[in-house]
Amino acid sequence: MELKAAILERRSIRTFLEKPIEKKILKEILNAGIFAPTAGNIQPWAFICVSDPRKVHEIVVVSPGILSKPISIICICSDQQRAFQKAGKGGKLLSIMDCAMAAQNIMLRAFDLGIGSCVIRSFNQRAVRELISAPERLLPELLIILGYPAKKPVAPKRRMDVIYWEEYKEDTNE
Repeated sequence: MELKAAILERRSIRTFLEKPIEKKILKEILNAGIFAPTAGNIQPWAFICVSDPRKVHEIVVVSPGILSKPISIICICSDQQRAFQKAGKGGKLLSIMDCAMAAQNIMLRAFDLGIGSCVIRSFNQRAVRELISAPERLLPELLIILGYPAKKPVAPKRRMDVIYWEEYKEDTNE
């Protein structure tokens, strides 16, 4: 798939077919996260992929942002210890940005492989950490729900008045 098409056509998918995703495909999706940009090459992340239906359900229960029944969930965690050791106090914010960039790579690769995804931030971090048996240093930052799309949503309108040249000028953005 052409990159431009993936960027323009990928949508947040919230309803999925009841069809499992092969582990081989999940590995491809997860590997895309590893190659995301990262501040100072810190790579302050861990990606925990959950496909067991019972555990997926348990995560959904503590995640008000998940309004459907995903087939798999990728929990992107920031490694707070690694981030602090490599970047000091600034590591906390940098690790969040790195996790977000990894999430974008993951979602684009999923789309390329015919898998729908949606990033979720509305969840109980402490409960999810416990459910995935993550140590205290790993902080769940984002969940990406995955599955074969049940339908393709219509593209929402995008603001086109957000680009400026050389400096920000109110009411002029040509």
